[in-house]
Amino acid sequence: MRRGVFPGTFDPPTVAHVAIAEAARAHAGLDRLDLAVSRRALGKEDRDLHDTRLAALRRLQAARPWLGVVVTDAQLVADIAHGYDVVVMGADKWAQVRDPAWYGSETARDAALARLPRVLVAPRPGHDLAGAEPLPVDPALARVSSSAVRAGAAHWLAPELRPRVVVDGMNVIGSRPDGWWRDRDGAVRRLVSALAGRAARTGERIAVVLDGRPLPDLPAGVHGGVLVAYARRRGRDAADDRIVEEVARDPDPASLTVVTSDRDLRRRVEALGARVAGAATVLDAP
Repeated sequence: MRRGVFPGTFDPPTVAHVAIAEAARAHAGLDRLDLAVSRRALGKEDRDLHDTRLAALRRLQAARPWLGVVVTDAQLVADIAHGYDVVVMGADKWAQVRDPAWYGSETARDAALARLPRVLVAPRPGHDLAGAEPLPVDPALARVSSSAVRAGAAHWLAPELRPRVVVDGMNVIGSRPDGWWRDRDGAVRRLVSALAGRAARTGERIAVVLDGRPLPDLPAGVHGGVLVAYARRRGRDAADDRIVEEVARDPDPASLTVVTSDRDLRRRVEALGARVAGAATVLDAP
């Protein structure tokens, strides 16, 4: 079995982290690649390892049988990579690995570098890859950073970790007396279009649940990046029941936000662990 390790803080994991891991696996023919997180990362000792970060990595791992997650007390990459066939990193990390300042002397640095296995590095403009093997990744990924995601660039967050929103469609439509009742189908189309625009701007994974018959041009399925679903039956609380059903069977309900102003639906989904936000969060948000 060929094993690789990808050390990092992954705070949070981004689309670049995922792309680098997938490229390394294919390029080196790895059977397994471990994401290795130090309990106290070198140079980032003030950023403790929290359970929420580990939970995020576990969610990435769940969809990729070849991906592992390990926690280590080691800080130097040479120590983390001991016993692996390949070590993977970004170009900025490779610059840090070669900097004698982290070792106390050039002699100690050279000894650590000599212990490294095969080194695969994701290129980044302005960084020298001397001594490493470049990974074939999209150059556009060089702009992606965890710090930017923490600042609000959710579209760079790994897809499995992006905020998930379930919208109580008719409740949101009915929250504004804008004459929607004169053209209910048109109001549904406008809501789905607005949600699609929001999903494109924020990177959120949005689903909307609607009452009534499916519109011919909006059947159940994904439209403009928004998952459209309909109540399974007719009658009172039909859409609410569908939302509760979906929340109840979700493996991570705490990561869901249900958008509704219905107090009974709020009570039901909060009891299952989901969060709730009012209609204005999708209608008024930029």
